[in-house]
Formats: sequence, structure tokens, C-alpha cells
Amino acid sequence: MLLSGMRESQGTEVSLRTMSSHDLRLLVSFAYSGVVWARWPGLLRAAQAALQYQSSSCLNLCQKALVQGLSPARCLALFPMAETPGLERLWSNARHYLLSHLPAVALCPAFPSFPAACLAELLDSDELHVQEEFEAFAAARRWLAANPETQESEAKALLRCVRFGRMSTRELRKVRAAGLPSFLPPDMLHHLMVEAEVPGQERWRKPDQALVVIGGDELRPDMARRQPSQKVWWARAFHCGMGLVRTVEWGMLPALPAPGRFRHGAASLAGSELYVCGGQDFYSQSNTLASTLRWDPSQEDWEEMAPLCQARSLFPLVALDGQLYALGGLYNGVALNSVETYNPELNIWRSAPPLPAPCFAHAAAILEGRLYLSGGHNGAGQYLTSLLHYDPKLEKPGTLLSPMGIPRAGHIMAALGRRLYVAGGLGEMGDLLSFEAYEPRTDSWTQLVPLPSPHVCAAGAVLQGELLVLGGYSHRTYALSHLIHAYSPGLGRWLCLGTLPRPRAEMPACILTLPTVQHTALAPALQQTKPAG
Repeated sequence: MLLSGMRESQGTEVSLRTMSSHDLRLLVSFAYSGVVWARWPGLLRAAQAALQYQSSSCLNLCQKALVQGLSPARCLALFPMAETPGLERLWSNARHYLLSHLPAVALCPAFPSFPAACLAELLDSDELHVQEEFEAFAAARRWLAANPETQESEAKALLRCVRFGRMSTRELRKVRAAGLPSFLPPDMLHHLMVEAEVPGQERWRKPDQALVVIGGDELRPDMARRQPSQKVWWARAFHCGMGLVRTVEWGMLPALPAPGRFRHGAASLAGSELYVCGGQDFYSQSNTLASTLRWDPSQEDWEEMAPLCQARSLFPLVALDGQLYALGGLYNGVALNSVETYNPELNIWRSAPPLPAPCFAHAAAILEGRLYLSGGHNGAGQYLTSLLHYDPKLEKPGTLLSPMGIPRAGHIMAALGRRLYVAGGLGEMGDLLSFEAYEPRTDSWTQLVPLPSPHVCAAGAVLQGELLVLGGYSHRTYALSHLIHAYSPGLGRWLCLGTLPRPRAEMPACILTLPTVQHTALAPALQQTKPAG
């Protein structure tokens, strides 16, 4: 308008009749600084202004900040705006948050104003994450109790989205005790529960992402000795059966090249590309690998990529800013402090600034865009308590933070919410059951409820708001574990979700987005049932 020869370009001032001074100040300030100065409520208004006046850079920044600050109450406040065309990223994250935290969202004062159609869509989704199906019923009942003007047909449609057929006897008793709001027919609940008992009505909850476990050290089928595993398993369904029974639906992805590997690193890029590198293919130190493999759901087999500059095992591999980082590890009995970074577009590994000290069997995680490393072994007989913030952009990339309460190696570390969680591993006295959380804002650790059983060199992952610890072994008995334990911050305790297809240790786990269309390599292959413990 100001540069195209229009009438406004000839004047000394332009009247913006529909634009508020607040929005103009915000957008002009962002144009010069690239920064939006606002607390969370102000970000909502800033995002609306950026969308209305088509400032894509400002909109992307606001959406990123809004997503990072989500909570149950904020998600409800955000939801009406998130459905606006142009805010697809915000809508996707808000919906995912609602599916993962519906029980907590249902307790918010604003929950009764949530649209009935949207609540029905959430309750009917296979991606809904609840500890037990009663939580879905409780959310529906609370909404109905707060909306007595709801028609009977609409209430029945909403309650049909609750999967009564997958409830245990204990849950059904709780449903009957709770009942329905008084404005609904007293026999409606009974009819719905009978209807749900029809064969074929029971459905499993399936998350929108897949838990993938890659290789590892496992027993041979004849149980005579251990061997490196080629198998890659994926789980997309966790079923709460009758009583305390938990069932996992497992499938197989294309196997790793023979003879398999363990003590390797694995990470996902772009949500669907799986990279595996390093590790060992046998038990001699000379069998340490440098090779890198890549797989995505469009491939029938693994693709070999550029190898690591330095063969290494017992190291973490993480994805940060679109690149992979291999940090430290062990080679030929010597602990490493070297770091390598992989560029997937160029298919090349390059050296990155080294760690402050050599270590192996340590753990790494990304929290709010920052890379952290914890614990490990220094190669000189010492278990480490250190927590390190590693920034590859700095000349001295390692910043030591408050140490863990217990020295450990072979543990898992994962980011969940705004905290880092560290669990299990091996210490100076043997197996560690201890579990602690790190709060970056206060640079402090908190001891939490311990693990139910040892998990040394286990796999760790975060799925649907829960921290999962899979497999590993016990240093006291040297027995491999097949248990999957899950920690939910909301419950504050560990639950057993089921078992791995086979006991295994020294393997990584990743979270991938797999296609919903059944691929021959993705077909479910096995169900594992385990009483919760």
C-alpha cells in the first residue's frame, strides 16, 4: 500500500481504522526486534494479531511459546482459538494435550463450557490416554452434571463414546456407584453397559505414536547363552484387561542386519525416521561398530548411511535442531569424551566440541531445546553424579549443574513436562532402584518413589505423558528383565504396563509416528500379557 503507487503512498500519514494501537505496537516492535514481550495471556492476543495481519514469523513464535506453556486450564482457554484456520500447528498440539491429559482437564472450572461434540470426539478417539476407562466416564459425567439442559439423545451419544466393555469389575462397580446425573433416565446407564457387552464392542486404546525397541542383548531361543539381537519391536496398544491384567500388542519392524547389535544409540528425526549407530555386534571390545543405519516407514529394509568418525558403544544418541549427536562412549576399553554430529541432508558426521571429561554408560535427554547429560562411568572405576548442560554452539560447551543425589551409570534419563527424570542403573553398591527428578528453574533434585525392580542398562522413553522403563538386567542376579514399568507424575507411582516380547538389555527405545495404513512390516505380531506389579 505504501510502496505500490496507491493514494496512501503520497500522503504524510495513513489511517489504520481497524488496527488497535496495542496490535500496531506489538507488530512494529517484533519487526525490529524479533521478540514478543508478553506473558501467556498476552501471547494469545499476540497470536490473534499476528494471524489477522499475516505476520507469519510472529505467529510461528507465538504458537511455539503457547505450546510450551500448556497446562489443563490454559489448554481450555486456548481451545476456541486453536480451531481458527491458520493455527493448525496450535490445534494439533492442543488436541494432543487434551488426549493425553483429559482427566486433569476435566477437573478445571472451565471444563463444563467445553463443546459437547469436541468432548465426544476425544472420548471416542483411540489415542485417548487414561489410566483406566473409569476416568473417561468420570469426565463425561462431570460435563453432563454441569450441563443439565443436555438432551437425552445427546447425553446417550456422549456416553456411548466411553468404552464400558474394557472396564474391569472394580471399575464397573465404581460406575454404578457414581451413577448418572438426576435429569437423565435412571435405566440409561444399565442399557449402555449391556450394549457394551456385545462381542466386538471392546476396543483398545492406541496412542498416535509407536514405542520402538531396537536390538539389544537377549537370550538365545534355547536359553543356552546370550546373543546380540537383530529384532526391532514396536508397540501401539496397551490394554487394561480384567482386574490387574495388562496386555501389550507388539509388532515387528524390519530386522537389523546380521548379527544384530547392542550397546548402540538410536534416535528419531522428523518423527518418522529412525537412526541407529555404533554399539557392538559381539562381546569382544574389538567388535565395536561405527556403522549408521536408517529406516522410515516407506522402506522395506534398513539403509546404510555414513559411518561414525569414531566407533563407540555405551553412548547416547540424541536429536537436536534437526541433527544427531553421539556423545562420549567406550572404544577398546577406553572412555571417550569426543562428540560427533550428523547432518542428514549431507549424510556426513563431523566432530563437535568435546565433553569436559570422558564417560560412558551415561544418559542424555532434551528438555525445552537444551541438551543434558547425566551420570555414567569415567573409565577409572568411578561412577558419576554429574549433570551437564551441553551446548554445541559454545566454545566451551559443557556447563556443570547441580549433581544427582546418587552416582549411577547404565540408567535412563528422560524429559517429561518441565523436569528431567533419572531412574535405575548401577551404582557403587550394585543395583539402583532410586528415582529422582531435576527442576531446571531451581537447579535442584527431588527424590521420588523408587522403581519396583532393577533396570540396569534398560531402555527409556516418554509416551503419552508417562515415563517408561523397559527391560534391562539385575546386577545381583544377572537375570535379564522383560518388565515395562511406567511412571505417571499425576499418580506419583509406578505401574507395570506389561512385558517386552523377550527379556533384553543394553538397547535403546524411541518414539516414532507410524502410518495408520497397515504395511506388511508393521502388522501386529504378538500380544504379551502380564499382571500389574
